[in-house]
Amino acid sequence: MQSCHVPRRRVVAALAATCAAFTVPVPSGEAAATGPIPEVRQVRLPDSNGDVISAEPGVFHLDPLKAVKVDANVQRIMYRTTDRTGRPIAVTGTVLVPNKAHAAPRPIVGFAPGTQGLADKCAPSRQLAEGTEYEALPLKGLLDEGYAVVVTDYQGLGTPGVHTYMDREAQGRAVLDSVRAAQRLDAAGLPAAGPVALYGYSQGGGASASAAELAPAYAPELKIRGAVVGAPPADMNKVAESMDGSPYGAFFNYALSGLSASYDIDTGPYLNAHGRRVTDDLRDNLCTTQALARYPFLNSRFLTADGRPLTERLKRAPWDTIVADQQLGRRTPAVPVLLSHSALDDVVPQQVGRTLAADWCRRGTTVKFSGNYVPGHIAATAATSSEGRPWLADRFAGRSAPSTC
Repeated sequence: MQSCHVPRRRVVAALAATCAAFTVPVPSGEAAATGPIPEVRQVRLPDSNGDVISAEPGVFHLDPLKAVKVDANVQRIMYRTTDRTGRPIAVTGTVLVPNKAHAAPRPIVGFAPGTQGLADKCAPSRQLAEGTEYEALPLKGLLDEGYAVVVTDYQGLGTPGVHTYMDREAQGRAVLDSVRAAQRLDAAGLPAAGPVALYGYSQGGGASASAAELAPAYAPELKIRGAVVGAPPADMNKVAESMDGSPYGAFFNYALSGLSASYDIDTGPYLNAHGRRVTDDLRDNLCTTQALARYPFLNSRFLTADGRPLTERLKRAPWDTIVADQQLGRRTPAVPVLLSHSALDDVVPQQVGRTLAADWCRRGTTVKFSGNYVPGHIAATAATSSEGRPWLADRFAGRSAPSTC
């Protein structure tokens, strides 16, 4: 990647010192997109959240053979956001602008990806280039509508540190700042103040929901027309109980790793030798499909030093407070929401989504709760996508949003 120009401004000495204190390693060369990074160099973070640090041309393949390339202007970016504590950090992502024409101003969809894994190779920006991104079809569906799409890699995927998986604030901020970055990226040619929407499923559904809740205070200038929220893990206690020991047990371990990184907690004392090996393997080596294949029905009680499931530890300090911090539905989105959730979801119980919809309704948000009977969490992504696209088209057209409140 090549460093972009950081605007020169008059700033107080304290701000200049703060900015100088935060430097991040930036990959250089094409290898950064798909393979090992041969070298890194330090760059100074720019002044504002959403400012672009660097950008380079990219590619979006639909298949691992790289036989089908999506017809779009693809830019891999690094941009400034903040972590849970408000500390400035760099995050990577991808801006995709279809070559298909669209009436001006072209809308931008902030796409929050679902669970990718914790290893840097799992970053969506890399998987899009490799043709291994499992959400490629929903992404292409949005591009086929003529929308620009920006896909964040979140904190710690493709950048230093452990991916802060399931951290509500970090994920929501990364999504909102990705939209700001897309608007400011000269190579994308997008309107600086055009219409915006949020979209996500599973982990992405939680991130899209968080972004909608945070936007009124964190990014009030964005002209967000609506948010598509699919199968959101809005209540971590209930989701953890559903996942632990299930075919998706690795996701529970992801959450333990991500939140412990975000809150600076050493998980080593909780785990036995096997638990530490599994956790390191999931953090360093495996993306989602590989993790589910290697560790099906992963039960946390076989990973702990005391033989008790980690779901019990979530109910004790400091984890009870940490889990409570991730709860969705305690803040009010200022835009309409489509919440899609299957009754046959085998990862996030549908009642979790229903409760979130009810909480937002009580707060005055316009919510359409859309249940379906697609079997399984993964397959139900298609239901969210097929309903989400026309719902977004209506929001961008200025039509009144439906409500089930």
